[in-house]
Amino acid sequence: MTMTNKSKSLRRHFLALYVLLAVLCGIVVPALGVHFSVNAFRNYQIQRRQADLENLGESLTALYEEEGGIWKRRRIMDVLRPAPQWAGMIIELLDSEGHEIFTLKPMQMNHRDHHSNNNNDNNKIFNDDSETEHMTLKLGHSKNIGRLEIERKIPNGRYELSFISYLTRYTLAGAFIMILFACGVGCFVAERLSRPVIKVIDRTKKISKGDYDVEKISSVGISELDDLTKGVENLARSLAAQEKLRQRLMVDVAHELRTPLTVVRTQIEAIEDGILEPTPERLRLCLNEIKRLGGLIENVESLTRLEGETIELHIEKTEMKNYLAPVLETFMPVFERAKIKFSFELEENLFCDIDRYKFRHVVDNLLSNALRYTNSGGNVETKLYGADDKVYIEVRDTGIGISEKDLPNIFERFYRADESRARVTGGSGVGLAIVKASVEAHNGKITAQSVKGEGSVFKIVLPKS
Repeated sequence: MTMTNKSKSLRRHFLALYVLLAVLCGIVVPALGVHFSVNAFRNYQIQRRQADLENLGESLTALYEEEGGIWKRRRIMDVLRPAPQWAGMIIELLDSEGHEIFTLKPMQMNHRDHHSNNNNDNNKIFNDDSETEHMTLKLGHSKNIGRLEIERKIPNGRYELSFISYLTRYTLAGAFIMILFACGVGCFVAERLSRPVIKVIDRTKKISKGDYDVEKISSVGISELDDLTKGVENLARSLAAQEKLRQRLMVDVAHELRTPLTVVRTQIEAIEDGILEPTPERLRLCLNEIKRLGGLIENVESLTRLEGETIELHIEKTEMKNYLAPVLETFMPVFERAKIKFSFELEENLFCDIDRYKFRHVVDNLLSNALRYTNSGGNVETKLYGADDKVYIEVRDTGIGISEKDLPNIFERFYRADESRARVTGGSGVGLAIVKASVEAHNGKITAQSVKGEGSVFKIVLPKS
């Protein structure tokens, strides 16, 4: 059974996320806003009524004190009736012992009360399903002279309902506008974020097909996306360079193998056909070519071990001057025979942790290359010095140099700058690759500087012991 691909595009994911957030905010935020606004409005009404009740209590207390501690019904009516805020409420005044002194019923209910039974309870003035509010205030400053109780129906009149209706209506309208705006912004942001990602995807598809020459993607102003596009561009350039090196590697390996095999095959076929005699000289020639093949294979194996995880270093703390001096002195006769001036300058008391055997190959290879590519009358100089926590080894020559286009690739396997691959100067092409891998195995670094026709400088940097 085949599985269907249910994944969605990045643009649709961003758009869906923005719309979801907009809808949630458009529902939750307005609902909370209406809820808190209505509660705040009702709390304001309660606080205002409480303040009015306290003012009424102060007036009644002052009236009681003016009348010499007697409650007079007529004077109480004079205080209560002019106040319109008490309309629609039951106001009951009780003395200090809880006896009723005066009760004022809602003014709008007075006419109905005239025809009703006077024995009905005051609470019956409101409908049974009415929601009421009860407030109590004690009267008196220094002593209790009574209390004031107010019972009112919570207003759901046209003003309150109109206020809540307007608040809800405009809040929902604002929420709807916010949702539309968020959807528009979501479309814009989703398009802007997904466009460079889609271009990067198209570019990676081209790279996977071997098309490394792709156009540059313009910056979108978002650091992460810009870094992504630059990373893909760098990857394309790196893969293009590696592809060229791979093609050249295959040509070089084929050449390195073809030449000795052709020599051996020609000699053996000639001996087999009776054209040549199997003399010791011819057999020695075949043996030398076979040895050359064996040396090439050994170099490749060494390089593989150095670049992989199978290398085993026997590290020793080594004073570098005492280590390098005997090695460099063994090359003195060789440079003298080639009529090349060879000198070295070594600083003392510089210690490094190295594998003496494997690091000897590094020094030998660099000096051999300097000897091979420096003409008679030239100079080769080796320096050892320290700076900060590093130890530096330089091999400088006045040889033929390396071209600018070849310099970045000289540490690649089988890469040689001499296109003719003349056996007089060209080696197997893995020497510098082995040097680089060995130096890096010692936690070091090797660099090369060169000017065509003027010479080269190879610098090794090692950490101090």
